[in-house]
Formats: sequence, structure tokens, C-alpha cells
Amino acid sequence: MTGRCARGTSALIAAVCVAVIGPGTGVAAADSDSRPLGCVPAIGTLQILPPLPGLFLPLPSIRGVSEFDDLPAAPAHLSFPPSVDFRDNTQGFNSFVDVVLRDGSLYTRPRESNSPWRRIPTPGCLDGGIVAVSVNNNMLVAADANGWIYSMDNLLSGPLLWNWTYSYGGPIWLWPGERIPGTGGGPIASSRWAISHRMSASFTDAEGYTHPTTAGLVQLVALSQDGARITYQDPWLPADLSYEIGGPEDGRFISEALTTSGSVTFVMNRYGDMYTRKYDLDLAGANHIPGRYTWQPQGRKPSAPNQLLERVDPQYAAISLPAQDWLRQPKIPGEITARLSIHDSGPAMENRELRVEGRDNGRTGYWHKDLVAPAWDFTPTDQELRGIPIANSPRDRSADTLVAPSDLAFQGALPDGWTLRLDHFDWAQTKHPATLTSPTGRAYDIGLYTADELRLLPRGSGLDDNPRGLEGALDLRPADPGHPDNAELRRFIDTRLNGSDIYEVTVQATRAQLVLNPLGVVLPRG
Repeated sequence: MTGRCARGTSALIAAVCVAVIGPGTGVAAADSDSRPLGCVPAIGTLQILPPLPGLFLPLPSIRGVSEFDDLPAAPAHLSFPPSVDFRDNTQGFNSFVDVVLRDGSLYTRPRESNSPWRRIPTPGCLDGGIVAVSVNNNMLVAADANGWIYSMDNLLSGPLLWNWTYSYGGPIWLWPGERIPGTGGGPIASSRWAISHRMSASFTDAEGYTHPTTAGLVQLVALSQDGARITYQDPWLPADLSYEIGGPEDGRFISEALTTSGSVTFVMNRYGDMYTRKYDLDLAGANHIPGRYTWQPQGRKPSAPNQLLERVDPQYAAISLPAQDWLRQPKIPGEITARLSIHDSGPAMENRELRVEGRDNGRTGYWHKDLVAPAWDFTPTDQELRGIPIANSPRDRSADTLVAPSDLAFQGALPDGWTLRLDHFDWAQTKHPATLTSPTGRAYDIGLYTADELRLLPRGSGLDDNPRGLEGALDLRPADPGHPDNAELRRFIDTRLNGSDIYEVTVQATRAQLVLNPLGVVLPRG
């Protein structure tokens, strides 16, 4: 969730944090299988900032790059790459620093410099025990062998302001620690999770409206074990795995690798088929605190000059829903591995560069392209390939490794003898094909859009007996209600749906039924 607090609230938030968590809260290293390491504080190693990494962007450096000279030099026996070209779980970069993981410790230097590598200041019980790292913009996340994550923020500032905390999860970073999904004390798979810190100045929604952005948004994105589900953990949301990014191919695509940057997620399957998507809690439509959304067409409304005016002034375009879908990326014309990278290349969310490790004409390096560019280029580095080889196919093989579709189908009666049916319902998808059948038996293909609602309390993943709240809309435009042959559909819309071809609803979803309001309609499973 995007931070929206003013600087003047910092002291109050810090006081609340101390009251709720207490300074120095933690446990001994021996208990780290069930809790984060005790030497990493809840408030932060600086002890002067609230545990809200990513909110104030970024703090100015005290002495700039000269602060690196005060860090301990890396041991002479360690080797480092001549350049840091990838953001993965062994290294990363932003516009200010390079970061590399070696022997459980983190090392850094100013970005793209020939400066000596130096050790990043790290709490003692964690230093030497880091097994994975992810870097994006102003944030770094390190994981220990038990999967616990530790955040270091202010990474766009000098080392004097780098700040560690183990806090992650709602409310507002106050939850006492979270793990990388799927670890639970087991090994941490590489190329299947990453931290995202959105700091873009603007983004363009699915209908082409541009929206200004004034604060950061942090989320940890990860693949499920089978590669078919994508969870995201936002440090402002409940510490659970209940939020997902619905995957490509109606959620059936099996990803072998994942990376993310600035709310753009990049996935690849075993045959080198790739997709990207712009998605986070704010883009999805659930966070009404900073965002104003609409399911309706907006015509020629202008974009707002700033985020506050967009939020309060309806003369400016709201964020169009549903959120933008996955973008299929062109195939790479050469050898590749599962080592993916994506990083910011400009001020807008759409300014992203994709990178895939590989080989071309006998030389190793990486394939790269801008997010929406039509083709890939290759840059040789002559560094050893480190990713898992991919059986790259020149043709699209996205459909060759799909999981089975959802077995959930719902059908129920609407007013005036109409019925509504949804097959293969996957709650995490934003678009759901639906069939509306008239009393005469004629079927109309329509759509249901949904977005997961904002929650304050933890809940289980997926659908269960606990109703999951979704916001959304029935879109009847695909059935062409204005056509003369569809007069019965037009009458139904005018009499029961307030004359709106896009009828906004809320959905309470369980495995047994869907409840659509304000229609008061129950669609049992069947």
C-alpha cells in the first residue's frame, strides 16, 4: 500500500510503534526458526525513524558517496563481478549503489564505479547469515536461512542513513516479521521472489489515462511452489498470503522464474514464454485511501496535475478499472536461462528495462529490451552463465504447461427470470467470462470484473468458508445491448440494472456461493 502520511506525523507514528512493539523487541538467534533474529530491531537500527520504510522518498545523504569510504573493506579473498547487470537473489542495484551477496554478508560500492567493494553495516546476528537478497530503488530485503525477511531502507541515501528493521506487515509495518512464501524454514528458491519498490512519478492505466504518483509502494512478490499462483505481501497489509496477482492465461500459466521492479512483474515459463504486468494494491483498485477509481468510461477527461487533485476533483480522470492485463513479450531469438531482471529506466512506471541472461553467437551476456519494445537486443558480458538453462522455443508454447482450470462454477437466478453463470471462476483474476441467459433461453456472453478489497485482518489464502470481499462490475457491453435484436437485454438493463451497461457490484465469495449486491443475488456453486 502506498504510504500517505505527512512528515509531521513521524514522531507520533514512532511513539505508537514503541508503544505497540517496544524498543529492542526480538528473540535470541536460537529461536530464529519461529521468530526473526533478535539483534535486528523493530523500529530500526537508526532508532530515529518510524518503521515505515519506503514512505519518505528518499532521505538526502549526509555526505554522499564519501560515506562509502568509512565502510569496512571487503576481504581480499572474495571475488566480485566487474559489473552488476542483474537484480536477482545474489546481487542488485539501484541508481546509486551496487550490492552483492558473498558468504552470508552484503557488499556494496557506488553504482557503476571502480571503487573498492565494502561491507554493508548489518546487525551482528544477521551478518554472515544472509542467504538471499533483493534490491529495488530505496529498499533492500535480506533473507536468513529460515526465510525471515529483514528490510534495509534509505538505499538511495548514503550509508550513514541505511536503516534495518525486521518489521513487515499490517498495520503499517508493525507486524513482528514475515517469511518469504513457501520457506517455513526450508531452502529459499532463487529466481522466484523479489522486492518491489514503486517510486515512479506517474503511470498509465488500462484506458490510457496518465496518473501522477507522489509516494512509494513496497511489495514482496513470489511464486507458489507449482508456479501457477503469484502472491504479494504489502507491509501495510495483514501478514498473510491472501493477496495475489492473477497470473497469465487465466491464471493457468506455470512460471519457472519471476522478478519485479516498481510494481511491474516479469515471469517466464520453461519454454521461454514471457509476460509482464503492472499491478499492485493501488493499481488493482482496492486502496480508496489515496486512489479514486471508476469502472465507467470517462470520455475525454484530462489527467490531474497532482495526486491530491486527482483524488478529490472529479473533473480529472480517475484510475480506470479493471487493472491492465498481462502483456505477452516477444520471444528471444537465442539461448537463455531462467535468470531474469527488470529495473527502472525512467520516471514513469512504463520506463522499465527487461533483461534475460543468455548467449548469442557464442558469447555470454544478456538479452534486453524496453517494456513495450517489439524486439530484443543483446549485450555481451563474457561472464559465466549462472541461471538454469531454458529450452527456449521460437514459437509460443504458453499453452503447453498450463495447470487445470478452476473447478469452481456458480449459477443462480436474477430478477425477471434471468440467470447468470460463471464457469472456471478464479477469484484472483480481474476478468471473469460470464453467461447471462434470458427467460426465452437466449444466452448472452458478458463479463464480471473484480478487485480484491482492502482488508485489515488476516484471512486464509484462496476461497474458503470465510467470505472474501470483492469489488467489481458486470460489463454487458460484449452482448451489444444496443442492437435491435437484443431488445430483451436492453429492457432488463433498463429495469433492473439502472440502465447501466456497466453495473457496479460487490461480491462476497466462498467456495459454496457468490453473493452479488446490490442485486441481492445468490449464485450457488453448481
